[in-house]
Formats: sequence, structure tokens, C-alpha cells
Amino acid sequence: MFLHLSLSGQTDSLIQKLETVSKKEKIQIYKELTLKYSNSETEKSLQYALEGLELLEDKSSKNAGYFYFILGRLYNASADYEQALFCYTKTLEIAKGLQYELGVAKSHQNIGLVHIKTGDYYQALDHYLKAVTIYETQKEENFLVGVIGNIGSLYSCRLKDDENGLLYYNKALKLSEKIGNAEHRASILVAVAEMYMRQKDFEKAKNILKESIEVAEKTNVPQTVIVGLSNLSAIAEEENKLEEALVYAKKSLKLRLDTGKVNENASEYLRLANIYEKLGKAKEAKLHYDKALSTALATNALPQLLKVYESLQDYYSRQKEYKKGYQYLLQYNTIKDSLFTEEKHKQLKEIQAKFDIESKEKEVQLLTSENQIKALENKSHRIARFLLVIGLVALSVVSLTMLYAYRNKQKTNKILAEKNKKISQTLKDREILLKEVHHRVKNNLQIVSSLLRLQYKFGDHKSSGEILQEIQNKIQAMAIIHERLYKSSDLSFINLQTYLENLLNYFKTSYDLPKQNITISATVDTINLNMDYLVPCGLIVNEIIANSIKYAFKESPSGHISIEASKKQDTCLLTIKDTGVGFPEGFRMKDSTSLGMQLIQGLTKQIKGSVEITSNPGACYIIKFDIA
Repeated sequence: MFLHLSLSGQTDSLIQKLETVSKKEKIQIYKELTLKYSNSETEKSLQYALEGLELLEDKSSKNAGYFYFILGRLYNASADYEQALFCYTKTLEIAKGLQYELGVAKSHQNIGLVHIKTGDYYQALDHYLKAVTIYETQKEENFLVGVIGNIGSLYSCRLKDDENGLLYYNKALKLSEKIGNAEHRASILVAVAEMYMRQKDFEKAKNILKESIEVAEKTNVPQTVIVGLSNLSAIAEEENKLEEALVYAKKSLKLRLDTGKVNENASEYLRLANIYEKLGKAKEAKLHYDKALSTALATNALPQLLKVYESLQDYYSRQKEYKKGYQYLLQYNTIKDSLFTEEKHKQLKEIQAKFDIESKEKEVQLLTSENQIKALENKSHRIARFLLVIGLVALSVVSLTMLYAYRNKQKTNKILAEKNKKISQTLKDREILLKEVHHRVKNNLQIVSSLLRLQYKFGDHKSSGEILQEIQNKIQAMAIIHERLYKSSDLSFINLQTYLENLLNYFKTSYDLPKQNITISATVDTINLNMDYLVPCGLIVNEIIANSIKYAFKESPSGHISIEASKKQDTCLLTIKDTGVGFPEGFRMKDSTSLGMQLIQGLTKQIKGSVEITSNPGACYIIKFDIA
């Protein structure tokens, strides 16, 4: 309905007609021009669509739905996902208002595609399944095969569920053969090949990819050819056939640039950078790593940006540029935690759904058992009536005995059922907690590794004892967090006051502060922080206290360090100050080359906060960050 029109006449004559025709005819011409340029000149198509939409008085009409649909496709192709989602949502509203079911289904499918690009897989699956329901009801098999293939890719590629992925892939392949849709068959074959690639079955993957490319070239589907070439490059790289991998990757990138595709260009630049690095071509490798980063930032697709940050962290570590590597590690962890949180919420919903289903099944089983018991009781009553004449007393004794046994059994079964339910739920909760712990431990070990590299780099003028003490302080600051986690059943938040008390006790013992006449006090509001904020805060406090102990009181027989933490609405204020010598005159934190000052700035930036320093007269640090 939204895309139904006939293209007629030459472009020039259409543009000339705009000056003389009626408003209604102008709208039709804008529709033709928008569609004509949609696959070749994006900017022109975008301009004509916006101008046509501006002419419409009724923004909920069929014509408005058409223009929003084309705009959504154009924005999605140019990686402007926020605008694409807005336009597709408008088509959904218009299609529902017009009671146009096919338009509703197409809108759901396209919204799902945008959510895939932004990493919101739960929302994507929800919209895909809504589209499937409508396509099946409307018997629209040509559209149905596409969305079934989309669901297969979501399960296999994004959720790493090959079993469900292959199930949907096979459904899509059978349906594409039934209706003779070669274009969809080619794209689904690529997806199946990617699944075999992840399983390391490269021969099967290569054969399927070559078949897919052949079909796509015959049906003129360049996007499928691009993906096929890119995957052949990845396989060749895995098999250490680097020159062959380079040829495939270059072909894929050239075809992407020729057709104006931008969605996965960052991944292609990464592949080329990695191949060049393995071939020993450092200049070309650096150039393509930079292009991958700029492309990922421009498209703002979180899964791609996550992959780029991870690759850059590894690359700069190999180049022994540890400071840059650490910066990219922080950015990688920030995005990864965001995606992990979304996946965790999804898992919790799935667990709840499974729990609800199991509860219903138990209710059915219980109802069945009760019916069986009632049937037995009826049978016993008939026997009782038959035997009443010859043994009323005996029957009474037997009946009482059976009733007592039945009640005991029922009570025991109820207790067992409740215990089993609690055990089952506890196991599920513990499984989620364990996954969370593994995730956090992995991230913190990566941070420890980067801190060790930085400590080594900045420790040229320090004794081995000083270096080991500083390393021990950092690791202990993180170890205390894991100790609190171990003692708590809730991984979501840890009390800041409790954590700081443990950390300060460690410093008092480790540095023998009473002997040095140094005291530490802490005044902390009731503030609960999650791991994303607590680890950086702990390391910041560690660095500042260690600096004060080592440098602030060299000219004084005693000293005091105070920590204050307060929270107002969603803003947390952390103040750490000492009574020592303060900062040198003219000292600026951003100009400092010391490891401690750079870590304080980097960690504050990680929690999106700010840090100020003053001498009052001792050193004073004021860290402010939002925890909403």
C-alpha cells in the first residue's frame, strides 16, 4: 500500500512539472522521485521525501505512511538509527490507523532490524514475532520467509543459540524453495554459512558461501555478495591464507563503498587492519584501525563499537603503547557492561517466564492427583456401603487409618513441593549470580593486567618494594569489593561506608599508621553503589590515600586524612583531604605525568565524573559524579 506507484517519464520532465501542476500531482511526483533515487542517490531521495511530506496536510494518510517508510529505509542505510526508528514507528502508527495489516507487519519487521543494529535484541525479537503472526494470517509467504530468516540470524548470530537459529533457517530455506524466492535463499545461505564458521566447519561454510554468492549475483543482490566475500576473507584468515583473505576483504570493501553501504564497514576495516598487521605492513594496519574507529563512531552501532574498542585495546597492547590500550579497555568495558545489563534483564525475564510455565504445570499435576484421590475415595465408599452390614466397626478403623495416612501424605507432599520450589529458584538465582561474578572477575582481571603494565612503565625510578606496595594496594582495593560480594547475596549494590571502613583498616595495618602518627577518618552518608562505580571509586581513594601517606607529612611529626562522601538526589560528592604540605605552587593535575594522577583522571572519566584539586592548606580532592 505504502509502496504502490508506477514510475513514468524522465526525471527532468518530472522536476519541470513541479512548477505547474496541482498540489495533489506534486505529491505523486515527489513519491516517484523519492523511489527513483532511493537506491542510488540517498541525499536526493531524502530531500524529495521530506519535501513531499511537508506538502501533506494529513500526516496520518497513506501518502504520509509512504514517505515515512522510505525515510526509515534511507536513515537505516546511512546508520542514523534514531531517525530510522522514529520514521518506522510513524509508519506503524499510520498503518494501524488505516487498519492496513500488511503495513503493520512491515513496520514491525523494520523496527526489529533497527533494534538489531543498536544491540536491543529483546525488542528486536518481540517485533519480529509480531510480524510473523500477521504474515501467517495474511498468507504473505514472500514477506514471511524474510522475517523467519531474520529470527534465525538473531538467535544464531546475536544470542549464540545455534539450535533455535538452525530451526528458523531451515524453515526459511524450505519456504524460499516453495515460493521460488532466490533472493531470500541467497541471504539465508549466508547466515547458515556464518553459523558453520562459528562451529569451525570451514569447508561446509565455504561451499555454502560460494553457492550463496552465485545466486546473489544472478539476482543482483549486492549486499549478499558483500557479506559472502567478507566471510570468505574471514575463513581464509583463519586458515592463515593471508593474501587470499586480503583479496576477498578488498573486494567486499570496494563493493560496500560502490553501493554506499555503511552498516558493517567498521568490521571490514578491522579485518583489513588485522590482515595487514599479520603481513607485517604496520602503516596500512594503523590506517585501517583508525578508519574502523571513525566509521564505528559515525554509525554509533554499539555491537560494532564494542568490537572496535576490543581490537584497539589488543592492538596497542601488542605495540607496547599501554596507556592507549588502557583507555580503550575502559571504553570497551563501559559499552560491554551496558550490553551485558540488557542481556541480563532479558535472561531474568526468560527465567520468570519458565518459572510461570512450570508453576502452571505443577498446578495441573496437583489437580490431576486430587481427581485421582477423589476417585479412590468414591470407590472406598462403595465398598464401605457393601461391607457395612458385616463390619461397621472394622470399616471405621480402616477409614480413620486411611484418612490419617492421607492427611500425613498430603502434608508431607506439600512441604516437599515447597522445598523443591525454593531449591529450584535458589539454583536459578545462584546461576545468575555466578555468571555475574565471572563477568566482573574477568573485567577486573583485565583492569589489573593493564594496571600492572602501567605500573611497570611508570616505575623506572622506584624501588621494587615501592612498586610491589603500590600494586598490592590496587589489588587489595579490588579484593575488598569481592570479599563484600562473597558475603552478600545481592550483587547489585555494595554499601560505600562499609567498603571504605575495610579499605581504611587495610591502610592502617599495611602502613603501620599509628607508628607514623597518621590518622584517617571517614564521614559517609548511606550510599549504595554498583560495581561499575565502586571499582573506579575504590581505586581513586586508594591512589589519593597512598599519595598522602607517602608525600604529605614528610615535614610534620603527625598528620590526618579525612574522607567525606555525601549524596544529593542522584549526585555523589566525594571529598578527600589531608593536613600535609599540599600541592606545589602552580601545580595543574592535567599536566602531571605521574601514574597516580593519570589514573585518578582516567578513573573519574570512566564514571563520567569531574575532579578538582585545591591546597587548603593541605591537598584536597573533590570528585563529583552522577549515579542515576
